[in-house]
Amino acid sequence: MENCGTQGVHYIINFFGCDEKQLDSMDFWKDVLPASIAQTNIAILHSHFYKFEPQGITGFLLLSASHISIHTWPEKNYVACDVFTCSSEEDTQKILDYLMKSITHGKVEIKKIKRAYRA
Repeated sequence: MENCGTQGVHYIINFFGCDEKQLDSMDFWKDVLPASIAQTNIAILHSHFYKFEPQGITGFLLLSASHISIHTWPEKNYVACDVFTCSSEEDTQKILDYLMKSITHGKVEIKKIKRAYRA
């Protein structure tokens, strides 16, 4: 992008072949999302989680450096996850590494998008 300043990086992560019980556990997500940023310089400003019936969870952390969100489909063994930060690449990689280690999965697809504004 010509004449743009980078403002952050946005990872779109698709986890496939996940554990159905893990995906539908509110306790799991309320632990794992905050823990994913524990070793960074990023602060949680707000969090919200919602449990669907009969299954599925949506969760969101509003961060001092943007956000993390998850949407689960236990019946499909699938999680859609977004990690968008304007923090350092090192901090962002720590978040990704923690999520990859914590979420039981058989396959993952990751798309990295550099976010920017016109200068």
